[in-house]
Amino acid sequence: MNRLLFRARSVSNFVFVLLFAVSATQASHAQNSGRRLLISVAFKTDNPYGNSPAMSGPDAAANVANPLFAAANVWNNLQANYGVLNTNPSWSDLVDHDGKPTGVNFSINGTVVATDFWPWVSNPDQLRSPFILWNSFTNGGGAAGPGESTRITWTLTGLPPDTTFDMCLYGSYADVDRGFDMTIQGVTMQIPTFNNANTAQPNCVLFPHVTSDARGTIRGVGAGVGDSTTAANEADWSGFQLVEGGHRAGLKSGFFRAITH
Repeated sequence: MNRLLFRARSVSNFVFVLLFAVSATQASHAQNSGRRLLISVAFKTDNPYGNSPAMSGPDAAANVANPLFAAANVWNNLQANYGVLNTNPSWSDLVDHDGKPTGVNFSINGTVVATDFWPWVSNPDQLRSPFILWNSFTNGGGAAGPGESTRITWTLTGLPPDTTFDMCLYGSYADVDRGFDMTIQGVTMQIPTFNNANTAQPNCVLFPHVTSDARGTIRGVGAGVGDSTTAANEADWSGFQLVEGGHRAGLKSGFFRAITH
């Protein structure tokens, strides 16, 4: 009788523990399902003369555009080879703002060059001093020689399907003021480059309400403007941030700048 009672209690305790574990797992899944996806990307390279520090933490300009970007902690510091032609580069399994893998992939269709102005500028910026570039010296004579694209296309895959995001895109601090055109889902805006000899304030260009398709994909096109045979119209892209949902009422697209002192 005692053995039967012991077994009954043991089975009862096992069922309780099992139900508790299932309940805890369901609660964890429910919490994760309510989590906003935030992915931050900075383009980096291996400049032998010196490199900007890895990017981390919130960016002031993006926070002005949408306060949800303030949750940024961990960034994806994506590496491309310095000073040479990088054709169709891609990066897999980007992490979110806490460093957790997301299964999101990012790829570029085109040929770009990577550089980092950190060692040479009077006002370096860990996000905007390094960048990928295209639409320059397509006839040779500079940069990595002939072969750069005059326009690129990029793709994000592995996103939640049919989901709306805000994207903030970063131009660079380079040698002169210039910019390039970025088109996302039919909207085209200029992404500016600022002369690093000046004290440019942190800035980004916001594309609000960008929606992934049924397969969880977002695409964009970066087009150089004007003559591509010199560096006068070079396209310089330093990175971007992507945050899910939570749009402010009256949120506007376009250029945002954070005033710092």
